[in-house]
Amino acid sequence: MSPSVLVRSWPALAAWGAGLLQLGLGAGAIVKGVDAADRGVGVLLATIGAGTVAWGVFALMRGRVIAPRAGIVISLAGLLAVTALLVVGPPQTSIYPVVVSAGLGLALGVVSAVALRRADRSRSSSPAARTAARTSVGGLIVGAFLMAGLVTPALAATPIGSDAPGAEVNEVFMPGHGGHGGH
Repeated sequence: MSPSVLVRSWPALAAWGAGLLQLGLGAGAIVKGVDAADRGVGVLLATIGAGTVAWGVFALMRGRVIAPRAGIVISLAGLLAVTALLVVGPPQTSIYPVVVSAGLGLALGVVSAVALRRADRSRSSSPAARTAARTSVGGLIVGAFLMAGLVTPALAATPIGSDAPGAEVNEVFMPGHGGHGGH
């Protein structure tokens, strides 16, 4: 089995991770924001997050990067939105979920750009018979574990995640934010 088959699902998983973090950060900015700018960035982030998750769903269903231009656009939009959150967002926004979201979004953008370049090259060369994309279940499982290891603590470090029951784990990423107003 080739390495590309093992990691074929990873761009979709990266999109899910970035999208979930964008949704969490956006919800935090909407709920915990102090002014219209905070809430506006929150709505923008939540919208981009929903689009990013949807892109990941369709990419996994197809077993390959789909609509690479859209992947590039949502990647750049997500990067700009999380950067805007750092500039105007609520002070309780942790850098950890922003960095993880940006990293996953950047990976999505790079993979989409490579896929777009390959598609352009294949159009200019002789048309070859396209085979159905295969995805490795083992690769999907490994990718899911990697995403869970990155995204779960990052979601817990969002302003909304820090209020969740059992959020004491946030002390690692957000000292002083025990999730329940201190104990």
